Amino acid sequence: MGNGRWLMDDGTKNLMKSAVHDGQWAKGNYLCKSISIFFIIVFTSLTINAQSVDSLVNEAIVNNPKLKSLQYRIDASEYRSESVDYLPPPNLSVEFSQVPVSQIDVFNQSISNNFGLSQMFPLGGKLSAMAEVENKNTLVEGNNFDAYKINLTAQVKMSYFNLWLIDRKIEIQKSNISLLNDFAKAIEASFYTNRISQADVLTVQSEIASNETQILILEKQREALVYNLNKLLGRDLNSKDVFAIKDFEIDSLQISQLQLEELLSDSNPTLNKMNNMIKMNRAMITANNKELIPDLMVQGMLMRMPRGMILTASSDLTMLDPKTEWMYSLMFSINLPFAPWSVGKINYKEEELAAGINSIEQERNDMQREMTSQLKEALVKYNTARELTELYDKKVIPLYTSSSESQTTAYQNGKTNITAVIDSYRMLLMQKMNYYMSKADIQMSLAEVEMMVGANLKNLKLSEGNY
Repeated sequence: MGNGRWLMDDGTKNLMKSAVHDGQWAKGNYLCKSISIFFIIVFTSLTINAQSVDSLVNEAIVNNPKLKSLQYRIDASEYRSESVDYLPPPNLSVEFSQVPVSQIDVFNQSISNNFGLSQMFPLGGKLSAMAEVENKNTLVEGNNFDAYKINLTAQVKMSYFNLWLIDRKIEIQKSNISLLNDFAKAIEASFYTNRISQADVLTVQSEIASNETQILILEKQREALVYNLNKLLGRDLNSKDVFAIKDFEIDSLQISQLQLEELLSDSNPTLNKMNNMIKMNRAMITANNKELIPDLMVQGMLMRMPRGMILTASSDLTMLDPKTEWMYSLMFSINLPFAPWSVGKINYKEEELAAGINSIEQERNDMQREMTSQLKEALVKYNTARELTELYDKKVIPLYTSSSESQTTAYQNGKTNITAVIDSYRMLLMQKMNYYMSKADIQMSLAEVEMMVGANLKNLKLSEGNY
């Protein structure tokens, strides 16, 4: 027995031969041959379209709609950070001043035509401060992308190995049904010769029906799991072309718990996101404090007076001959954000941002503690699953196999009843399923570890450690 495969060995053949002791059951030879053929078919068949877990992870990273959405948000934030570093748009104004109501020629009958252009100049590095805020926000969006990518990878892996586990359970159930069918055929001859009761035959048949019910349940579970995988992979939800590779090499963890905790603190994208949120809030405080620096408004105006200068009693008589006059004006103004009745808005905004930083820091500490706890739990699951896998493979299943053989022999010799035989088959079936569950748990617990530390363990090149 090795790598989760239980092939037809001499012990299994003896198990079936014990049911046809001394040639009394006429179908014994047929039973042994049919079971051997069945096992050969089951354990040598390969699914044509089976894909490795890594290929599905790569497919999900390329096609998952949510991941694409987060990438577009990064692009949008980058464009926004570029846009804030530009001056605000200038203002252009045109005014036709003091036009008589009886006139419609506003251009020539107005006292003056005023053409103005004004521009606001934020001083003190306000634009660069706002650009820095948006740059930090881009890092936050990048962390959102990385966090979802890590979670997506873990979800794909867990769903993949759940699919693999269901396939193995279906395989075991079908194998058990085949064994029970052949066992039923073998004891039918004894029933017709009144060597066993009809109750024994019905017990075997009811056990077969029970196994068929379990197969139906597992197949429906598999169908639901395929829908979920299609969603993660970005495929058509109705696609059925999702198959797990039957045999895979169990991954091992060569990194110490201490190193993993350091990785979690340094590499987890959710924690990094909170670090960047703190930096963004600090940049917002800097930008907010720069609002205390006045902004400069520069305005220029060109005035055309189509009816000449406005005359007064002291005007020069030479101005009695009206003609179009041109003049200009310049204006410089600043705002006063530090005025006592205005400065409170800026000061309280700083306090608000500082309180937000304290909140994020405490939330980050709590999240790191929670993630560290989940990491430790995942490591316990990993260690437990590895130990159970070895125990089931080398000790539990061989013992239950021997027990089933002994129960069958005892039934053939009339020393036990059919219920004990069926129970022994059922327990052997359960232990085989437990073996596959522990094997899948190894991979799923490693996926949890990767989700916590925020990195692919296969790509890490750290020194080995014990945990």
